[in-house]
Amino acid sequence: MSEKISPFHLALLIYMIQSGVTLYKLPRMLAVNFGTNGWLMVLFLSIFCLLNIYLISLVIRFRKGENVFEIMEGFIRRKWMAPLYVLFAGFWSILGILVLKDYILITQVLTFQNTSTFLLLSIVMLLTFYLASKDLYIISKAATIFFVLTIWMTLLMIYHLPYASFIRLTPYWFKGGSDPLQGIIELYTAFLGFELILFMFPYVDETKKKWFRGVYYGHFITTFVYISTCFVSYLYFSLGQLKITSYPVLNLIAYVQIELIERIESLVFNLFLMKILITIVMYFWAASLLFQRAIPSFNRKWSVGLLIAFSMIVTYKIQVFSELEVWLLIFGFGAAGIAIGLPIVLLVVLAIRYRSERRGV
Repeated sequence: MSEKISPFHLALLIYMIQSGVTLYKLPRMLAVNFGTNGWLMVLFLSIFCLLNIYLISLVIRFRKGENVFEIMEGFIRRKWMAPLYVLFAGFWSILGILVLKDYILITQVLTFQNTSTFLLLSIVMLLTFYLASKDLYIISKAATIFFVLTIWMTLLMIYHLPYASFIRLTPYWFKGGSDPLQGIIELYTAFLGFELILFMFPYVDETKKKWFRGVYYGHFITTFVYISTCFVSYLYFSLGQLKITSYPVLNLIAYVQIELIERIESLVFNLFLMKILITIVMYFWAASLLFQRAIPSFNRKWSVGLLIAFSMIVTYKIQVFSELEVWLLIFGFGAAGIAIGLPIVLLVVLAIRYRSERRGV
């Protein structure tokens, strides 16, 4: 029997899944879509995510020790659910590759201009294959180590406070935004990752009272990092500057002066790969669970390997930012739908099964 994940490690794992490369362009997204004081939308969307997480907690409360697969298959036979499992597995695999390509394209601009995108992608996917094939307990330990190695980056924002000005916030709220609806979708996708807790029930130490609080704590860490970063960005840059700067957070980090490091933004962004890696690994880990449930003859390594090959083939021709942004918007919208819809569907299934059992009695 594998070891169980403690609430502490669960909180760090949730944070590492949620926080991604979107952080570096988040202030610009908020400025373009919401305008003045757009950083406040992070708080509003975070509260909405808390409601979404609460729905997942209700599933845990009423599931009677079952996992997600047992809940659904108690209502619909596995052979009818298998195509849906494969569809979800393919969807999350492609989403993981898209997240990685977003990171790689930025990396190429910063440091590896002449390096092949496919080569960088293949190197990271080898690491993904190694970790995603392991037990979730091992992945959570790796996430904890990566958290310690990367969380200090948030403290770099303190450097800019002496140069910040509250006048740049302006007394106006959400003025000058171009597309609030798209902004809400993009911002919500920046919080996604918490929905994977639905597949972690058998791997978490449920003997600990109120273990689910670890999910909330992980979300609070993400919210704090997002709000503090965006708030400092709004204090440091004008609204116009934020709108035309592709990666404001990278620009902020570039202004930090350390004697022994010439370009600290390159160092920080390369270290950020650790957080991206955990996000990708967890999407492929969940996808492999779905794939194995649909086709039990495949073991974990074969499932992960096939999903990696499939997703790399599907996304092979995506080589530029303009194409990638369209794919990310579409898949982000789909991922948001799954995050909101899946707990609701599970609760409906549990309610129907409960009423059927009551009538049978």
